[in-house]
Amino acid sequence: MNTRLLYLLLVVAATAVLGAGGCALLPEAAEPEPEEPVETVEPEIPEPDPIEEAYQSISLLVIAGDADAALEEYRRAEVEDPDDPDTLVLLAQLLTAAGMLEEAQQTLEEVLAEDPDHVEALFHSALLSGFWGDRDQQEERLQRLVERHPEEARAHAALGELYLEDGRYDRAREAFDTSLDHDEEEFVALRGLGNVLLRQEDYVKAEKVLTRAIEREPEFSFSYVDRSRARLRSGDAVGAERDLSAAIELEPDYAWNYLDRGRLRARRGRLESAKEDFSRAIELNPEIFLFYVHRARVHDSLEQLEEAVEDYRTAFEMRPDYHEGYAHFATLLYRAGDYSEAAEYFDKAYREHRDLHEYMLLSGLSRKESGEEQQARRYVEHNLRGLSRDHIFHQVARFYMTPANEGNLLRRVQNEPDRYIRAQAKFYVAAQYDLLGRSRTARELYHQVTDYLHTGMIEARLAKHNLERSR
Repeated sequence: MNTRLLYLLLVVAATAVLGAGGCALLPEAAEPEPEEPVETVEPEIPEPDPIEEAYQSISLLVIAGDADAALEEYRRAEVEDPDDPDTLVLLAQLLTAAGMLEEAQQTLEEVLAEDPDHVEALFHSALLSGFWGDRDQQEERLQRLVERHPEEARAHAALGELYLEDGRYDRAREAFDTSLDHDEEEFVALRGLGNVLLRQEDYVKAEKVLTRAIEREPEFSFSYVDRSRARLRSGDAVGAERDLSAAIELEPDYAWNYLDRGRLRARRGRLESAKEDFSRAIELNPEIFLFYVHRARVHDSLEQLEEAVEDYRTAFEMRPDYHEGYAHFATLLYRAGDYSEAAEYFDKAYREHRDLHEYMLLSGLSRKESGEEQQARRYVEHNLRGLSRDHIFHQVARFYMTPANEGNLLRRVQNEPDRYIRAQAKFYVAAQYDLLGRSRTARELYHQVTDYLHTGMIEARLAKHNLERSR
């Protein structure tokens, strides 16, 4: 292959970036001594080489990112050996860069028909096969390439990527290690190995490998995102946030990095900063329902109930089937005083999780809070069939159906062996006492609930809410 074509292939394959050069100021020159005049001869100017000019023009256009113009220049140029396999591979790469993938694949197949082991054609056709979803052909061609050319580090790395996507982590790690044995700076192998180590929960080594990937390509933002996960799992939340900030600085319009940093900041208690990140993510891509969900949760933690409810409503308009959020939204609605809708969403949560009978009790309680006593009793009675008589919630449900007949309910609750379920049951009994006007007993039980249950539990949150409401 001639050197001009080799250079151009490298430019197209790697999309190299021109460096900005500069020149130093020269020292002031001394006044020259006068010289005797000499006869000068005009140098002979060679005729421009049209082929050389064509390659140079194509190279500059590729570097500038104008693939369409580069392809047009190629077609207009009088290139050397247009049917040469290397020239055809160059054409295929230009077609790929211009988004003409079918034409690129066809061109590469022409090369492979004449030379089945052509390195560049095998490699790039394998990548295109993966793009089309033909993973078997992609793997076959990459395997053929590494068998015939075991020194091809990028082919081993591409195989590693294929195995990683398929969840074959041991084979992926082996392929990435082999790639790095041949080229310790192979970026795809470094980043891929880092991701394998993340999935294998070797977070310390993952961080080291991803640091090498960042040193190799410091402008690639996703390596910082990957390293942030390794650092977070290793307990370095500060370093993880710093990496996400670096990724955002490199890709300020990529919404998902704001989501990741916002979640990390929320976990660290930096709620206002987290809210800013989620708002920025929404600004960049308002069609992603999860962005609203996460901002709603921050609003909730900041006691901004109206804003939290509004964000959840927006999320459910986009994804009505987002059942993971039903109970959380219902809890917000209860605290906001919208008991009828809270009952609806607690019931939706119960339909998704029939083993969590507390959702049935919460839906019944919400109906009672909205003044729908008869509907609440019928609802609880209808759903009581799926609950064992031996379960404490069965006793609580019967209390909801017939509040005047509490019998030995409190003694039964106190004797419940599971302390977690006992605390939950105390909340439901307290709420019914509250509705019956027995506020003192209700408050005593609410305090026992908040003292025992984690503050994030629904019963603990509603017990705290009801205590504040009764002041």
